[in-house]
Amino acid sequence: MNYFSVRMRADSAGQHISGAERIVREYEVPAVCAALSERALTHPKGMAENTFITVEALAESDILHVPAVGVKVEAVQSPSQARDIIEELLRPMTAHSQVVIEETFSARNMRGAMLIAADAGTRCEPDARRGVRVSHMDACGASEEEFKGKDAAREAIVLASKVAAHPDVLAEVCVSDDPAYTTGYVCIDGTYHRLPHIKEPGSDEGARAFIIKPGADVEALIDYLENRAVLVDFEAEK
Repeated sequence: MNYFSVRMRADSAGQHISGAERIVREYEVPAVCAALSERALTHPKGMAENTFITVEALAESDILHVPAVGVKVEAVQSPSQARDIIEELLRPMTAHSQVVIEETFSARNMRGAMLIAADAGTRCEPDARRGVRVSHMDACGASEEEFKGKDAAREAIVLASKVAAHPDVLAEVCVSDDPAYTTGYVCIDGTYHRLPHIKEPGSDEGARAFIIKPGADVEALIDYLENRAVLVDFEAEK
C-alpha cells in the first residue's frame, strides 16, 4: 500500500506564514488536507492569503525509517540563560558558536534553515534568504488524533530526528519565528535539548541552523533534507 506526502505552505504579501506536512495512507489524505488548510487560516502570525497543498504518492520502499532523538528539558528561566546553554552545547562542535547564535536569533521570515560550516562559521546554502526547507517526514504510525491541530514540540522532534540521522550534520539550533511560541531547542549527539523561554513573547526573531561537518557534500545533504521521505520511530526513542 502506498503512502502519500501531504505538504502545506502558506503566505501573505510575500511573507511566510505557515508550513506543515504529513506522510499518511490514502484514506487519510482528505482529512489531513483539511486540517493543514485550517492551520494556515488560523495561524498566530495572521490568516494566510495564499495556501498551497501538495499531495504526492510515495512507494513504501522509498521511505527511510530513523529513530527519534532523545529529549532533555533544560532548566531555562530567561532568553539570556538560553543563549548561554546554547553556546555551551555548541562549543565542542565549532569555534563559531556565537556566530551561529547571532545568525539564528537575528533572522526574520526564513522559509528554511541555514547551513553553517563548523570550521569556518560561514553560510553554505545556495539561497541565503530561502534557506533549506526540510521536508517529506512524519512520525511512524501517527494517528490523526495525535496530530490534530498543531503539536509544535512533536513536529520539531520529527524534523530534528530526520536531520540528526544524516552523518554530515553535527548539531541543530532552532528558534521559532512564531511570536506566540517561545520554546526552542538544540539537537546534538542524538539528544534534543528543549529550551523554554528562548526568546521574549511577541518576538518574531528566530530561524533554524544546521552546523555541518567540514567537507560535507552540501548538494547531497540538501537533497536528503528536502526530498528524502523519512518516518521517525518514537518506539525507538533513546
